Amino acid sequence: MGAVLMNEAGEMEDYIINRYDQLCDWTDVNDYYGHSDFLNFGYWEVDTENQKEACENLMTKLLAFLPDTQGNILDVACGKGETTAFLSRHFSPEKIVGINISEKQLELARINAPACDFKLMSATELTFPNESLDNIICVEAAFHFFTRRQFLEQALRVLKPGGTLVLSDFLMTREAEGRRETRTEQNYIEDLAEYEHLLQDAGFGRVQVEDATEQSWHRHYWHAVNYFHQEFLEGLINAEELKNRLHHTYLRVPDVKYYLLASCRKSD
Repeated sequence: MGAVLMNEAGEMEDYIINRYDQLCDWTDVNDYYGHSDFLNFGYWEVDTENQKEACENLMTKLLAFLPDTQGNILDVACGKGETTAFLSRHFSPEKIVGINISEKQLELARINAPACDFKLMSATELTFPNESLDNIICVEAAFHFFTRRQFLEQALRVLKPGGTLVLSDFLMTREAEGRRETRTEQNYIEDLAEYEHLLQDAGFGRVQVEDATEQSWHRHYWHAVNYFHQEFLEGLINAEELKNRLHHTYLRVPDVKYYLLASCRKSD
């Protein structure tokens, strides 16, 4: 059984690395994100104008959960380092570490946030010493981990007493979680109440889980759809290019149930 789970985890990790490494080179994705290196749904206020601004809003929302920005912080699954660079507006760069499982993305991260530290590391196998971190942030990535529960246990171990974990995450349908190549049914969570219970059961206290489905997923969806249709109407892309740009957005619709923001603390 252990060998089967390890193989499943390895398949998921390989797919995730290949998938996101490919996205690094997609011009249409870079254009949509305003030539930033963000890659998430973001948080859309009523006056948010574009995807880059929405991604910055999301970081601001998550950082508002932290009691202060005096200590160190770990950026889990940091992607190309745009989230890490944003953190350096609030934390001393020498106190920021970003981790990712893709060396290609880490190379880009080191360009985006050169004063921060980056390490090739899995979120479910953190190599930091016990009780060495004040804060951990994970932006829209925990649904990829094998498993989310194992990540939470690792996060609890490396956080100092009183340390804070903040994250954005989304919950998929049971059918979506059953797709072996990219998902695991072990990550299936029914709703926000069950997510809150997961954080508590992992050992965290002061748990807050906020429903951001409308402000993140729904508004991102409509903005992306309108953005690419506008490009088509302006003659910037043809019908086939429009279809390709919308393909992955449409695929998510039957799969995503909730988008959430969460905060929790390790007991003092």
